[in-house]
Amino acid sequence: MHCRYIVIAAYLLLVTTAAAAFKTYENGRFGYVIDIPSDFKTVADPANGDGIGLETADGSAKLSVWGNYVTGGSFRQESDQRRKFASDDGLRFTYEKRGTSWASLSGTKGGRIIYMRQIALCDDAMGNFTLEYPASQQKRFGPLIDQMVKTMKAPRHCD
Repeated sequence: MHCRYIVIAAYLLLVTTAAAAFKTYENGRFGYVIDIPSDFKTVADPANGDGIGLETADGSAKLSVWGNYVTGGSFRQESDQRRKFASDDGLRFTYEKRGTSWASLSGTKGGRIIYMRQIALCDDAMGNFTLEYPASQQKRFGPLIDQMVKTMKAPRHCD
């Protein structure tokens, strides 16, 4: 009987993981890579090549992936400035974790969760992604965020 529960749990984990398919997005301008959900559709592809905008088929979740040059001193100062802009815009932060070359921030605004990830890149640049989705769908989007965080990488020559 106990073994049956283990098999069922393993099956459910496999089905959940398999349902979330990803494709690799590589940014030619800034050189970062990230796995993005393959079922998100592209809604913006800026001519300057800094990133891509995507959303779910029903439009309930929006994903922005982009690079930018650090304009305010250090990576940390730029990250702090972006946090301030989001806070001034009404985002109430509930999670924040940082390293010397990365930051993960999350909060809520109007029944939605906004997750922000930033990594340092070469040549005083940074890579970013923001996923905004209904708070009621956290279980659906949490694993997607985990995968994107794990796979967002700076070019090897930046190491």
